[in-house]
This record gives sequence, structure tokens and C-alpha cells, in this order.
Amino acid sequence: MAQSCLWIVALPLTAFVIQALVGKKLPRHGDWVSVLAILGSFAFAAPIFLEMIRSGHVSEVLQYKWMTMPGVEAAANSPVLNKAVTLTVGILVNNLTAIMLFMVTLCASLIHIFSTGYMHGESRYHLFFAYISLFSAGMLGLVISDNLLTLFMCWEVMGLCSYLLIGFYYQKVSANHASLKAFMTTRVGDCLFFLGICGLYVVFGTSSLSEIYKALQAGTGTGVTIVGVPALAFIGFMLMMGTVGKSAQFPLQVWLPDAMEGPTPVSALIHAATMVAAGVFLLVRTYPILEKAEIVLPVIGTIGALTAFLAACIALVQVDIKKVLAYSTISQLGFMVLGMGVGSFAPGFMHVITHACFKACLFLASGSVIHAVHTQDMREMGGLRSKMPITFLTMFIATLAIAGVPGFSGFVSKDRILGDALAYGMTHPGWMWIPILGFITAGITAFYMFRLIFMTFFGHARDEHKHHHAHESPFTMTFPLMVLAGLSLAVVFAGPTGIHSIDAKLLPVHWFDHALDTVKAEMGVHGLHVEEALEHRAHGLALMVSLTVAGLGIFLSALTYLKKVISAEAFEKSLKPVHTLLWNKYYFDELYIKVIIQKLLLPFTVLLAKFDDKVVDRTGVDGWATLTLFLKSIVGKFDDLVVDRMMVDGSGNVVSAGGWVLRQLQTGKVQQYLVFTFIVLGFFIFYFVR
Repeated sequence: MAQSCLWIVALPLTAFVIQALVGKKLPRHGDWVSVLAILGSFAFAAPIFLEMIRSGHVSEVLQYKWMTMPGVEAAANSPVLNKAVTLTVGILVNNLTAIMLFMVTLCASLIHIFSTGYMHGESRYHLFFAYISLFSAGMLGLVISDNLLTLFMCWEVMGLCSYLLIGFYYQKVSANHASLKAFMTTRVGDCLFFLGICGLYVVFGTSSLSEIYKALQAGTGTGVTIVGVPALAFIGFMLMMGTVGKSAQFPLQVWLPDAMEGPTPVSALIHAATMVAAGVFLLVRTYPILEKAEIVLPVIGTIGALTAFLAACIALVQVDIKKVLAYSTISQLGFMVLGMGVGSFAPGFMHVITHACFKACLFLASGSVIHAVHTQDMREMGGLRSKMPITFLTMFIATLAIAGVPGFSGFVSKDRILGDALAYGMTHPGWMWIPILGFITAGITAFYMFRLIFMTFFGHARDEHKHHHAHESPFTMTFPLMVLAGLSLAVVFAGPTGIHSIDAKLLPVHWFDHALDTVKAEMGVHGLHVEEALEHRAHGLALMVSLTVAGLGIFLSALTYLKKVISAEAFEKSLKPVHTLLWNKYYFDELYIKVIIQKLLLPFTVLLAKFDDKVVDRTGVDGWATLTLFLKSIVGKFDDLVVDRMMVDGSGNVVSAGGWVLRQLQTGKVQQYLVFTFIVLGFFIFYFVR
């Protein structure tokens, strides 16, 4: 299985190299290279997944020694104090790996196929497929990584790809700004994530996940401190910030909506199978660390609840179809993070998978609509249901899933999270506001998603010209939609209905539960622990509340945007300050740019520049000034003699001489080449025979 994982990553990576080098010269600009590569990855991932379904458990660890670093003085009481550190790279195959590989390769394959229709005719068609192949390879490499060091490398590859793909339409200033914003914002979380990895080396002497799991179960890390705080708490917070950046959680959520500047298939890839899913997957992989550092989990739950609610409120006022879906992604990621924070380990991870399927369907369906009407503004749509029946039906199914309607996948995962959150709130009354925010967000989600459906597909055509020319997308675009819509049904994850009984956590024990139970035992994860009676009561109450708020959200949305009983314009005017606040996204961009950067960081850099100018360069003729001038003269001499003459001019002369030697050797005369060959061969024979 581990060898298969290498092929899973190598195929799209090879496709990237081929597309980048010669893709433009291949038939169809080489799109088939990328499609075949990711389908090949899916072909290798499927048997691993099916073996997990058959046996209930897959497990294999493959490690290679990379390098050994000399010991450094570590934190007090650290077991790796003054010991050499060996860096390893490897592959970890377990049930988490199997499920993620299957999901990522399947969704990425469908997105690749969809892209062949959506991106047809683009000027840099071959580069687009090169970038999404590298993007897929980065995510797959992250999934199979046995240690956080190689996981971090793949994490950064995805950061680069997001920059390249969000700014794919580089002629647009807004696309360039969005790509830079995504790259720089996620770097904040990445820097802190790297500090967390460094902390792991201080405490455990390794970043290997399998070794860390064993060490934690043996009690390693207790009593160790870093910068005066418990080491596991420090590491947990740093890992959490990696997720906050990558998965666009509060307060670093500002980059993801602007990522819509990239082509729609890129949005589907980022929001479903790669980028943002990687952040939550990091929490899943490192959950034993977070659980040992008990103080971290409530903070994670708080961030998730706030993010889910704040993003859902912003989605209420968006008119760009992709922006609505972007904020819904941030909100749904908040649900996943909330689940991890309250100990809902299995449902939280399940929501990663269910969300990937229905969100990929939603984004690709929005791309199908945009492809047909050539606008992203829902105010220019309407009445498209008869024009695009397949797109409508698949998007409607995915909307039922995200709204939490029974029988669809979103209900299976999200409502289990809400049930666990309510049980957590009952056990910890001070945190009851977390499930309350979760239920409110569930109602808002149902409202704005059906607002999108009603404004896009129902009613009359608001732009007759666009409506007249609208048509159903080609099969290369509708086929992925149909597959993803099928995967948005509850039967895929939890049996025929998605509901077993209120007496048993609402769901039957299905393949997903079996798979995650094994993983929890392997990783040493405990999850949410409450009394059975309390758990029963919490999940039963959560079911009733969740269905009530979802139904109310759909009903109010229908009254407002389908039946027009409630005037959206009048409601907007009556709550103008709230609408303005939401339209401006709580002024986070203004806070970061105009306050933190322009008012704080910029004056600080100017102050440093003035200090350098007045104190260093303009010091009076005293001893310090003389020393400064002397050091400057030494530096100047060094720069002239060593840097300019020896390094710069010298390297140029060496290259020139090397070129002259090569020209004497590369004469084009076969006889001369044979003489050189026999001479070298003679030296080898002499060396080994003597």
C-alpha cells in the first residue's frame, strides 16, 4: 500500500512536469496528460479504500532516514536535550489516509474532467492543467506524509499553487491582488505552524506522527515547558494557527472570498479537495496533541463557532454566486473546527468528506451557470431551471445537503457535530453558547443557500439576453456534477435513511464509524466523553432543533425570494447599518490594511529608517563614529576585493574558462569522442584491477 501511495503522488507530479515543459506542443495542449494522471492516482487509491471497507482497517508505515542534525540545548526536562536529531521522511497509511486519498483523487479527477470543458479556449490552457496537477500532488503528498516536516513541505507547495491559480487571470489587477492576499495571509499561519513543528522536535525529538502517537500514550511531554508555558499547549496553539490560516478561520478568513478571482474549477479544488481541507486535516492528524493540551480544544471550538456564524451572516447579503459559496465554505469549515474543539472527532472528519462532495458539486454547478450566462451576479439570472435542468437538479441536491435536510450527506455529518456540541455545552455550561451559535448558523445556512437557488433558477429572467442564450453545459461538465450529486446523498455515509433512531446518536453504525473507531484506538484519541443518557438527550434535542431551524430558514427564504411575500429590499432598508456592516465584511480588510499595516507597521519601519539615517550614518566625530567609519571602510574593501573581484568577476572567469574547455571537447568528431571514451575506460580498469 505504501508503494501505491508513492505512485498516487508521482503521477500528478509527473503530469505537472510534462505540462510545464512541453504541454503547449501536445495535442489538446496536453489536458489528457493531467486527466489521465489524476485518474491513475484514483485507480491506485481505490483499492486501498476498498480494502479498508472490506477489512475495516489498513495500517502501514514506511520510513526513510533523511539526515541527522547535531544536538542543541532544548527546553528544560526535554527528553531530547543535547541529543542529535534524525530527520525521517515516510508514508503513513491508515484509515484516515485511505478515506482522504479516495476523496481527494475522486473530487480532483472530476474537477479535471470538468475543466476540459470549462477552460477550453483559454490562452494558457496547458499551464492551468500543470498548476492543478501540482496542486493535487501537493495535497496527496500531505495526506500520505508520516511526519509533519514533509507535510509542511507539501503544505507550502499548495500555498504556491493557490497563488498561481488564484492569479491565473494575471491581466486583472483584482486577480493579482487576490493571489498576493491569499499567499501573504496564509503565510502568517504557516510561520506559526512551523514554530509548532520546531516545538515537537524540542519535546519528542521527531515530527513523525506515528512515533508522536506512541510517545503521547506513554506520557511523554508532561512537565516540559517552552518559553515558560507548557510545551504541549504551545505546540497545540501553533498547530491551531496553521489551520486558522489554511482553512480561513477567524481572524485570518479574509483571503478565501477573494480567491474567487481564479477560474471556477480552481475554486472547487481549493474549497473541496485541497487547500482548505488540508487545514482541518492537520487538526485531525494532530488531534492527540490537542487533546493532551486540554486548554487548546475550547479555543478551537470558539474559533470554529465564531467563524461559522460570522461567515454565514456575510453570505446573506452577497450577490455574486461564487462569493455566496465562498462564505459558505468558511462557515462549513467553522463547523468542522467547532466539531474538533468539542471532541466530535469522527463527525468532524466526516464533515470534511461530505462537504468536499457537495461543495465541489455546488462550485462546479455555479461554474456551469456562469459558463451559460457569462455573469456571476445572481441579480442578472433567474428562470434557468428549464434551460439547465441537469445543472439545476444537481445543484439543488447539493443545496439540500449543505442545508442539513435528512436523507442528504450534510445532515449526517453536521447534525452529529451539533449533537456533540450540545452534549459538550450541557457538560460545560460556560461553553453552551458554542452549540447555540451552531444552531443559529444552521438556520442561516439554509436561508442563504435557498436564496441562491431561488434567485438563480426560479422566477422570471432578469436579463432576457443572457437567459435567451443560456444552455445546458456539455457532458464533460455535467457528468462530474451528476457523480458529485450522487455522493451528496446520505446513503453513501450512513445507510438508507441517514437516521437510525434517536436512541442511538441518530445514525446506524456504518462503515465510516467503524473506520474512525479503529483510527481513534490507533492514535489514542478519546473524543467527547459524556454519560449515555446525556448523550441520548443531547442528540435527540439537537435533531429537533436542527430540523426546526433548517426548515424555518428554507421557509423564510421561499417567502422572500420565491413567493415575494416578504420584501428583501424593505428588510434591507430597515436594517441598513447591519447590511452595511455585512456588505463590508465587518471591515476586516480596512482594519488590517488601514490600521495595522498603514498606521502601525508602516510608521515603525519609517522610524527604523530614520534611526539608521540619523544615528548610524550621521553620528558626530567621536570614537563611535570613528569606529563606524572604520567598519564601513573594511566592509567596503571586503565588498570590492572579495565580493566583486573574487566572487562576481572570479565566478564569471571560471565559467568562461569552463566554457572554453567544453568547446575543445565538444568538437563534433566521433573519432575524438571514442579516444576520450577509451582513455576514461582505461583509467577505470586500471583503478579497479590494480
